[in-house]
Amino acid sequence: PPRMDVKFPILGFLMESEMTGYDLKRRFQDPVGFFYRASDGSLYPALKKLAADGLVTMRTERRGRRARKIYAITARGRERFLAMLREPAQPLYVFDEAQVKVYFAHHDPGAGLEHLERMHREDAESARMLAMLVNDMDLRREEPFRRVVVEIGRAVTAAKAEAVAGLIGQLRR
Repeated sequence: PPRMDVKFPILGFLMESEMTGYDLKRRFQDPVGFFYRASDGSLYPALKKLAADGLVTMRTERRGRRARKIYAITARGRERFLAMLREPAQPLYVFDEAQVKVYFAHHDPGAGLEHLERMHREDAESARMLAMLVNDMDLRREEPFRRVVVEIGRAVTAAKAEAVAGLIGQLRR
């Protein structure tokens, strides 16, 4: 299935304020990073393409010896972002290497249990981190839609951790 193009969240971040490439990279580590990852190898070419298409502007600003490229969204970029925001999202397809390995774990049950235990630990930790993030977002009175996305992620991750824990228990009997 087609994946969301990195240009969409870039434009979304730029809807809020101008940013450098480094600022954008940090924003992908915020709550959205739990749901969408962007590498430097995709971020900087996307910024160049957005500038070439007239959806963002880029200006250079000097700070001492260093020059920073600062990106801002254009009116055309705002229109494009809002049009993309209104498009239906692609259906969810989970590509989880650990789950594929567990599928074949009857060939090595010990390895299968290790994958399940790691999956449980990682999901339980992610659920705890997302719960703390939701609490922090409540204290900061974060945008309600952002809070909802993080809460959905927390609920799904916690449910998966609980389900995996139960399955580990069944396999050990």
